[in-house]
Amino acid sequence: MLNPELKLVDATEQTIEGNYESWLFQTMLDELATSELGISFIYSVLEQLAKRYELTDAVVVLEHESLTTQEFRLGGGAVTAEHAGRLSAAPGVYCEPDIVPQGELDAVRTACQLALSLHLARFTAAHDALTTIANRRTFDIALANSTVRSARYGWAFTLVMIDLKDFKIVNDRMGHDVGDRLLRHFGFALRLAVRQGDLVARIGGDEFAVILNNAEGHEAMGFVERLRENVANAGETIEFTTGTATSPRDSTDPAELTRIADARLYAKRGIIHR
Repeated sequence: MLNPELKLVDATEQTIEGNYESWLFQTMLDELATSELGISFIYSVLEQLAKRYELTDAVVVLEHESLTTQEFRLGGGAVTAEHAGRLSAAPGVYCEPDIVPQGELDAVRTACQLALSLHLARFTAAHDALTTIANRRTFDIALANSTVRSARYGWAFTLVMIDLKDFKIVNDRMGHDVGDRLLRHFGFALRLAVRQGDLVARIGGDEFAVILNNAEGHEAMGFVERLRENVANAGETIEFTTGTATSPRDSTDPAELTRIADARLYAKRGIIHR
């Protein structure tokens, strides 16, 4: 069973405390060599700790100002209600058997806390705060990468530009709280409508964009139908217009693809777009 009380370090254990720094530092370097520090690093550290002390179980409890208490268990296992009842509410590392020196437990917790903070900071920088889908910067990078692959290998993808109809009127008449709620619902409907590997982004106040990978005309039509169905199922009245452009058929230049998709969107609305 997981022991909620951290083990005190006696004099004999203190002689090996200095050894933990090298393995923990090496773990961080290995993780950085293949990916940035993040959630995967937390599980990597727990795995290395378990191997070092032949642990049968380990859980690290972390806190962050934007989240409730977060718990990560060795091997990615679920922290059940039974486990939670045996864990202290305080942040820390809880092991079975309880044989890891206190100084090493503190160092592992600190490293994992840093990894969690970096993971959340990267997520915040890449996503729209209101809808939690990708933001304009992330979209621009993804579109540039997709066009490079399309030009080099001929891989097709479709860019879908989306504009909400009369959204400014909604904000003016019903208030920004209602407008924000609609935007959140629309962002969620977008996520449900795409496949794994596609990208959805909010690129302006009421403007959205989607990159449908390995997709041409009929896949884009299917996406739009799924989106309309998801919006209807949410019980919200949200009207929108779409315009599409496909690479490499239409262009392999990001700016030109965007211009073509925008022009087709505005044509549906009966607006001349230059």
